[in-house]
Amino acid sequence: MGNMGPTVRWDDRIVGGWVQRGDGTLAWQPLADPGGAARAAIEAEAERLTGFLGGRRFTPARRTLLEGDFAS
Repeated sequence: MGNMGPTVRWDDRIVGGWVQRGDGTLAWQPLADPGGAARAAIEAEAERLTGFLGGRRFTPARRTLLEGDFAS
């Protein structure tokens, strides 16, 4: 449910933040462009986790400022 808030990590660095939208899908927003390979892998993992959760909802213990920008 996030470490220091819901973060997206790639190659030992934080590259963005994520939310679970009202429809249950996971969405992420990069802080900077992590590159094509990272973006593709992160998108694939978000889709995989959305399916894994099967509509179950959760709320991270720590919310982020990014969340209001792309949670809807």
